[in-house]
Amino acid sequence: MSENIELADAKARLSDVIDRVEAGETIVISRNGTPVAEVRPIRQLTPGEAVARIREIGRRVAKRNAGKPPWPEGRTLRQEMHADDRI
Repeated sequence: MSENIELADAKARLSDVIDRVEAGETIVISRNGTPVAEVRPIRQLTPGEAVARIREIGRRVAKRNAGKPPWPEGRTLRQEMHADDRI
């Protein structure tokens, strides 16, 4: 469940807003009646969930890059490693 709060009210009662968000509520902050931001609790991942997400990202990146060289053709690994070095 979310509640709309005007920006001025949110500024005046920021501690209360944060307390409510910590308790699980989602707060929508509006400026002149137009919603501009949503404040919601951060969901903490378990270590297993984090590992699963990292592996899924790795699979998607590998699929997207399948068959592509890891760096521009004609460059060596050393050149690629130092491409951003400044003198």
